[in-house]
Amino acid sequence: MRSLFIFLSIVLVTTHIQADNFRVNEESIDFDALYHQIDEAISQSSVYVTVREQKIDTYRDSLMRAKTAEQKILYAEQLFQLYKSFMNDSATHYAEVCINLAESLHRKDLIGRFRSLLAYQCSNTDRYTEALDELNKVDRQALDSTGLVAYYCGWMHVYGELGNYSTRKKIRQNYFDLQNLYRDSVLMVAEEGSEEWLHLKMDILTAQRKFQDALAISNRWLHIVTEGTHESAFAAFYRSVCHDYLQNHDQTCYWLGKSAIDDIKCAVMNQASLLFLAEHLAEDGDIERARRYMDFAMDCNLTFYPRMRTYQISSVINIIEKSNQAAQSRAKTLLIISGVIIVFLIVIIIALLFNKRKKRLSS
Repeated sequence: MRSLFIFLSIVLVTTHIQADNFRVNEESIDFDALYHQIDEAISQSSVYVTVREQKIDTYRDSLMRAKTAEQKILYAEQLFQLYKSFMNDSATHYAEVCINLAESLHRKDLIGRFRSLLAYQCSNTDRYTEALDELNKVDRQALDSTGLVAYYCGWMHVYGELGNYSTRKKIRQNYFDLQNLYRDSVLMVAEEGSEEWLHLKMDILTAQRKFQDALAISNRWLHIVTEGTHESAFAAFYRSVCHDYLQNHDQTCYWLGKSAIDDIKCAVMNQASLLFLAEHLAEDGDIERARRYMDFAMDCNLTFYPRMRTYQISSVINIIEKSNQAAQSRAKTLLIISGVIIVFLIVIIIALLFNKRKKRLSS
């Protein structure tokens, strides 16, 4: 009993310390330091891209040397994962390579999983018809638990996207109802504590306005990811979403910044956090920084997929509008100052002429 008491005490103290660490992070934000880290990461981005490309070259060479379909499918899947957030066309290509290899092995479980991953990749780039086509080809009965997670995530994502961009109220709600149905399905088959499970739990709790519960899930998530990874960036992004619902501006910007730093260091080209941070900065009047971050984020996004997607257009328009408003405000201020100076000069000239005339008359 004494050992159990000591163990529980250690756990409670550790949990309390970890919670305190998050509170300290959230109460003492040094935005100058945060923006310096982002700027430093951007300046080194070419180095991070080179590291990613070297990994890709290694797996591509291994794929070329592989003798069996079983070996090839392992390397092709690794290439898909490396390209997934780096370059969409190549990710799509290797997903199709995986599907073809799985078909040659007559592995319906793998065929379904890779079709589901391809569908998610399609819906993530506004290709909803292609996503639905791939998902409708999947034999759900053949899927194992990993395949089911990918399959349900694919359906959940495409219906969520369709709901977001539908303008017809009933159709929009129908899509969201289907999204919720598949979200529940993911939670039923995903391993508790996995990335899919954690971010969906945060989605649900945030939608239910149970923000403290959502932040508790976020604490759990951030404790298990490794800093500097894409998983860490994903966890930080979802924490920012929760704070955004709470209208906690500083925390939203802080966690978007943390997410952006990790994504840049991981050579993620599918940038969202930095673009959303730029939008907040533009709202705050930090136009120059907002434009720099927007330009970098859009260069990355166009490398990932050479066409602006719907959510990006909205953010970019907002930033440009704020930039134009700031420019107009500066021009108006400059015009007023110039007018005042001109009037002042005219008054001086008139005074000088009056004094000169007065002297001439007196002499």
